[in-house]
Amino acid sequence: MWRYANVVAVIVLLSCLQRSLEARNLKTQLEIEDRQLLNVLPSWLERLRNNLPSSLTGRVKPLSVSPDGRKPAEVLNWPSIELDVGQITGVAVDEKSNPVILHRGNVKWDGGSFNSAGHYAKVEDGPIKNDTIVTLDAATGSLVDHWGSNLFYMPHGLEVDAEGNTWVTDVALHQVFKFPKGSRVPSLTLGEAFVPGSDEKHFCKPTDVAVSSSGIFFVSDGYCNKRIMKFDPNGRLLKVYTGSFNIVHSLTLQEEKDALCVADRENSRVVCIHAGLKEGPGQPSFGSPYGPAGYKGKNVGRVFAVAAKGQQLYAVFGSIFLGMSDGKTFDLDSLNTLSRWTPSKGFGSPHDVAVSRDGEALYVVQIGPNSVHKFALE
Repeated sequence: MWRYANVVAVIVLLSCLQRSLEARNLKTQLEIEDRQLLNVLPSWLERLRNNLPSSLTGRVKPLSVSPDGRKPAEVLNWPSIELDVGQITGVAVDEKSNPVILHRGNVKWDGGSFNSAGHYAKVEDGPIKNDTIVTLDAATGSLVDHWGSNLFYMPHGLEVDAEGNTWVTDVALHQVFKFPKGSRVPSLTLGEAFVPGSDEKHFCKPTDVAVSSSGIFFVSDGYCNKRIMKFDPNGRLLKVYTGSFNIVHSLTLQEEKDALCVADRENSRVVCIHAGLKEGPGQPSFGSPYGPAGYKGKNVGRVFAVAAKGQQLYAVFGSIFLGMSDGKTFDLDSLNTLSRWTPSKGFGSPHDVAVSRDGEALYVVQIGPNSVHKFALE
């Protein structure tokens, strides 16, 4: 009898100890989760505040203006024609300073566009039948040229280099194309059609291209791989930039400063890195203002696209709040804000920005509503 009672007592004691340990472990786990939450909250709140207008946050700072600073002013009633286009994802400026836009026709990126492995799920629909590349007259906005039918499945990024070559990225094809001036056949194709990957021969939803005057170019392999790839003019890989990127969405070069600036979208920041275009005998090493490591970054908000000209860096931002997207001008050295700007009716979902070669105009395209805006740089 006593032996049985002792066994019961031991079982009860062990049960109490187990519950005590479980309670302690639960408390420890809750403390860990609380610390994690406290660590996450400041950055999350900062990103939230970056998407709020200054009138709500109280974060109104005096805007300094550099000596050659120019604030964009909307050009009303431009373009002069009504565009019959789909989602406009890219804009560039050709050698005549005419804006060139890239759109998706009747194709839209939605939850069913890709599977979990990043493969395009609608290959059987075939390429876009519309002319996806449209050139407009800089002065009037009238139609100058259009082409690009039956070439792309879901185009994303657009660039026109100094020689008039047109570059396009396609997130469905996981490829990058270079079209010589006046040609509808690519002279260079990088990546394997419909095959995402992370090695040197593949991309995974590449977003943009930036091309130097020497022909060296950079590709933001942005949605999956979180990297930037540098190539020689023939498409030979030279370097891969990796880091804590979270959707590298847009690129722009400022060759005088040997800087490549990046719209690191989901990290809500602009990052400028050493482009390495001036390396060699007699060339200065990359230093101030970007630091000895050739890197400078600043949290500025959910930035979709960047375009550099002179001392200015122009950027467009998408907000989680309807009607609160905007454009901003930054000083390229400090990344301090010089001005904020929007069209008279506000932005919906701005997706790309380009500055004219003469530095007189700025163009912004949207994927909703599908539109293009021109701003004069005063």
